[in-house]
Order: sequence, then C-alpha cells, then structure tokens
Amino acid sequence: MTDATSFTQPLALVCVDDADRLAAVSGALDELGYRSHVGTSTRDVLDWLRRTSYDVIVLDEAWEGSTPLDHPLLRSIQGMPMATRRYVFVALLGPDLTTLDQITAFARSVNLVVSYDDVPTLTRILARAISDNEQFYRVFRQALQDAGKR
Repeated sequence: MTDATSFTQPLALVCVDDADRLAAVSGALDELGYRSHVGTSTRDVLDWLRRTSYDVIVLDEAWEGSTPLDHPLLRSIQGMPMATRRYVFVALLGPDLTTLDQITAFARSVNLVVSYDDVPTLTRILARAISDNEQFYRVFRQALQDAGKR
C-alpha cells in the first residue's frame, strides 16, 4: 500500500552514477523531505522530464560519461521554457566545481554548483540554497499564479 504522503511530497530527480555520491545525495534529499527518482539512463530521464514536474534535480556533470560541455540532460534543462524552469531547482555536482560559486552556476544555467568534496555536507548546502531560491522567486511565482499561468 502506498503512503498518502508520498503523493504530496515534493519530487526530486537524481542523476548520479557513483554509489557513494548517490547515497549521499539521496539521503540529503530524503532528510529534506523529497521523494527521489534515480535516473537510470539519459533516454528514460529525458522522457521523465517531459512527463513529470520535478521540484529539485541533482545532476552529476559526469553522469553516464558526460562532460561539462557535452551533457544531454543539462542541455535539456537549459532548453526548458523560463516559466517552467523557474519552478525547478537544479544542482550540479562536479570534481572541479567550487561549491556555491554563483558565477559558475549562472554560466551553467543551474541554481547551485557543488564540489564532490562537499557532497558529505549536501543536506545543509541544499537546504540553504533551496530556501534562498524560494525567497528570490516568490514574487515572480506569485505574479505567474495571479496571471493564471501556473
């Protein structure tokens, strides 16, 4: 039997290959109250993105052998319409990223970048970054809702 709260929990998509990082990311999202879907392949995830509204996406820049410059999921997220994209919080993990570097996050069209070294403290990092993002877009989202566009 499915717990009724699982239908009201915010959804997260996790695309991380490394088992230790995957466990840390999934644990952090669980601790923050998200129900996670773990990506199995680029093809499946692209299909999920068309059919499912995720609140948070955590993406490893090396997922399935991708590179920072050639990442099909990141390109797909970057191509989302702005009105949709503003409702999705995207965190990008990578070995050469500097955690909380806003310039790199902006350049990659994500909300947050996190170094692999900081994944063990991801719960705290995500909680703060998601809260800041919610506050930043609160008025924008309210205006969309008032206009009947969300």
